[in-house]
Amino acid sequence: MEIRSFDGDAAPKIVEGRTIQGYAVVFNRESRIMFDKAKKRYFTEVIKSGAITPDLLQRSDVKALVEHNRERLLARNIKGAGSLTLEIDEYGLKYRFDAPNTQDGEYAVEMIRRGDIFGSSFAYYANESDVSYEKKADGTLLRSVNKIAYIGDVSPVSDPAYFGTDVEVRSLDSFFEEKIDESYKEEIINLRKLSI
Repeated sequence: MEIRSFDGDAAPKIVEGRTIQGYAVVFNRESRIMFDKAKKRYFTEVIKSGAITPDLLQRSDVKALVEHNRERLLARNIKGAGSLTLEIDEYGLKYRFDAPNTQDGEYAVEMIRRGDIFGSSFAYYANESDVSYEKKADGTLLRSVNKIAYIGDVSPVSDPAYFGTDVEVRSLDSFFEEKIDESYKEEIINLRKLSI
């Protein structure tokens, strides 16, 4: 299961009373530099329009969770129906739900209103045959997700993963048990200098 997050226009918002709306997926937007633990390489990624289809949503059980925590359910869409509305448009995958009258619902509304939760995220699987890689002109690797096989959840989050500052890149180290060779930092700095 992979997790991707978006900020900016995709951020969750309170649109009416207790209704929360945002974009769990933004199509055709290139991410900042991320790290693939299994293949030990850095890459940028884009989720192509068409990667999520109405058929996928009709056969999925998608949960809206606080920070991807399965114990903090906010809404649910089972095979196209339920308290969570999912809609595909040109921009991406929009989600919408009324926050439940629970502790987690109250928490989500308050944290989004205050601006402490300002990202939207989703967890997904993609088959390797539905992902393509190409080397860009600047030498970085671009991973294109052409088709998503499964969506597990959509989540309002406090730390959107598509941010690309040095702080976020360095913070990836804390998620890995083994010590990572830090020589990549100079490579990232050089790549950034080339793109300026």
